[in-house]
Amino acid sequence: MNNSDITKLKHIEVPTIVLLDEELSSTTKLLMGLINTLSMQEGFCYASNKYLSNLLKVSKRTITSCITSLRTKKYIRVENEPNIRRIYLADFC
Repeated sequence: MNNSDITKLKHIEVPTIVLLDEELSSTTKLLMGLINTLSMQEGFCYASNKYLSNLLKVSKRTITSCITSLRTKKYIRVENEPNIRRIYLADFC
């Protein structure tokens, strides 16, 4: 799913394990739902922090913090290559 398709979505899916994690903020849970939904077509999410921050109406710093939280909990795995970042979901999500 590319960035322009996001407006066509009727919902996003937050994995239950993430939703029930009391240590995560609501913004982090919502971001996980976006990452999950954006990963459905390609198997990974490549959206930038700027794009995600504009979509959620939060700062890029907030997105960075949320991604760090999700990585620490091992809900996502991030791979950086020149000019692209890929965010993969954990197998159990």
